[in-house]
Amino acid sequence: NLIDGILQYSRVGRLQEESRQVNLNKVVADVIDILSPSENIQIEIANKLPIVYCEKTRIEQVFQNLLSNAIKFIDKPQGKILIDCTEDNDYWHFSVADNGLGIEKQYFERIFQIFQKLSSNKDDSTGIGLALVKKIVEMYDGKVWVESEVGQGSTFFFTLKKQVQIKHAEDFIK
Repeated sequence: NLIDGILQYSRVGRLQEESRQVNLNKVVADVIDILSPSENIQIEIANKLPIVYCEKTRIEQVFQNLLSNAIKFIDKPQGKILIDCTEDNDYWHFSVADNGLGIEKQYFERIFQIFQKLSSNKDDSTGIGLALVKKIVEMYDGKVWVESEVGQGSTFFFTLKKQVQIKHAEDFIK
């Protein structure tokens, strides 16, 4: 898992697939189907999601990492995850909110760094997922951040520029 995660992380911005119009309603439905959350976890999409111009695999990785984390860290008998999207003139604003464990404010930046994870249990976490999300979102000229309260849950936000020129690995080196 660690090797696969490192390979995925290193490929972002270097290996490209063709950018195309991607229906995020279908992407999110497919990701939910793949993750197959238990019956006690309800996932709702608040608004119809947009069609965006991007590399399909990359946006799938973003939603897969955010949703799998939300599922993994729900500690309530009835889990709730809410996916939402709003727009302004230049950006799509996405959020993935859960009613899970929550994260202490002191860790808000750290969790987006590679190999950083807060759970010490022996799960399959590698500490790469949120770093991968950050790298992909920034490749599309967006930002990612979290708001959370311990015991209440977390909301991960990210933006994607509507008309975006994809940044490649050499752009990050400058």
